[in-house]
Amino acid sequence: DPLQLDRVILKRVELLPHASFTLVEEHVGLKGEKLMAFALEVAKRIGEIGESDYRPRIHLDVYGTLGELFEMKLEPLADYLGRLREAAAPYELLVESPIIAGTQEQQIESFREVRALLKSKGISLGLVADEWCNTLSDIKLFAEEKASDYVQIKTPDLGGINNTIEAVLYCKAHGMGAGLGGTANETDQSARISTHIGLACGPDFQLSKPGLGADEAIMIQTNEMARTLAVLKSRTPAAA
Repeated sequence: DPLQLDRVILKRVELLPHASFTLVEEHVGLKGEKLMAFALEVAKRIGEIGESDYRPRIHLDVYGTLGELFEMKLEPLADYLGRLREAAAPYELLVESPIIAGTQEQQIESFREVRALLKSKGISLGLVADEWCNTLSDIKLFAEEKASDYVQIKTPDLGGINNTIEAVLYCKAHGMGAGLGGTANETDQSARISTHIGLACGPDFQLSKPGLGADEAIMIQTNEMARTLAVLKSRTPAAA
C-alpha cells in the first residue's frame, strides 16, 4: 500500500515496512525482479519524503520464497541478497526467512551457510529467523548455534510472558538479535503487554501489532510507551 508506506515514513517508524512475499511468481518474480523493484521503490520513497536525518531499517519477510526461487542453491541466493542489499541502500536491510528447509536441523545449517557466504562476500545484511524457531527451546538452540542475526520472538507461540522475557534476554546474552513480534491477530491488550516487555528487556526491534494497518498498532504501542515513560519519570526523584 503506497499510502501506508508514506504514512509510516512521515511518522519516522524505525523499521519498515515488514512487507510479505509469499508467492514466487506473483510477489518475488521468476528472476527476483519484483522483490528487487519493491526494495528500490521503498528506498527511493524514503529519500523523497523522509527527513534528511531519517535512517530506518527496511524489513522484508520473504517466507522461504528465495530458497524456492534458487532451488536451495545457497551461493546464487547469497549473490541475490547482495543485489537486494544494494537496491535498499543506503538503508540497512533485514531479510526474514529467505529459506524454509525441510527440518529444523537443515534450517539451522542453511542459515549458517548463508551467513558465512554473506560475510565472505562482504554483504552487510541481517538475516531474521522465523520458521523452525518458535518455542523457547527453539530460540535457545538457534542462538547457541549462531544460526541467525535476529530471531522473531512470536509471543503467542511462547505461551506465558515469562518465556517471552526469557527469550529476549537469552538472545541478548548469546549475541543474537531479538525482534519482539507475534501476530496481527492479537488484541490491544496483548500489544500493550508486549510493549512493556520491550521497554523492560530492550529487544533490537519490536513489530507493530495488532492488525495490518500500521497506523492503529503504532498509535497503541507508541502511546503505551509514552505513558509508561511519563509515569516512571514522575516517580523518579528530581536531582538535587
